[in-house]
Amino acid sequence: LKFGGTSVSTLANWRNIALVVKRRLASGNRVLVVHSAITKITDMLEKLLAAAQDGKPDEALKAIEDRHRQLTTELDLPVSPQLQGYFDELRQMANGIALVRELSDRTRARVMANGELMATEIGSRFLKSQGVDVTWMDARDMLAAEDRGASAQACVVSATCSFAPDAVLEQRLN
Repeated sequence: LKFGGTSVSTLANWRNIALVVKRRLASGNRVLVVHSAITKITDMLEKLLAAAQDGKPDEALKAIEDRHRQLTTELDLPVSPQLQGYFDELRQMANGIALVRELSDRTRARVMANGELMATEIGSRFLKSQGVDVTWMDARDMLAAEDRGASAQACVVSATCSFAPDAVLEQRLN
């Protein structure tokens, strides 16, 4: 099941996701949930990168953290150590960018990935709170980008993965 940013941004929508997942499981299906960053977070991360390059990341960082804290409160979840770790890592990266006033493609990709990492961490804990047996997995540990012969920037910012069956990944998902 794939859910977009708006779908994972409110308690009402998360209750619906939990219902859909439970129904699919009750029907005998194996369920893999993939979802986007919370709505508007990708734009906020882009603003963070620009603010960091200008040497002023604090306001943008606070807005991103506040939005995630707001969702955890709405879902009646604490801020987990893992989520706090994402906040801390994002702050470190933004401060590093602010310090050198430079942004590489790899750093941009790493910062932007935090949107999905934070959202999926929250989502997996909500589903657990609703009685769904969940194992959170980091897509970066499961998917490998193909070498398309493109520029270094294109390979980092816009990667493509193979569609061929992957026996090792299948085993991990089992």
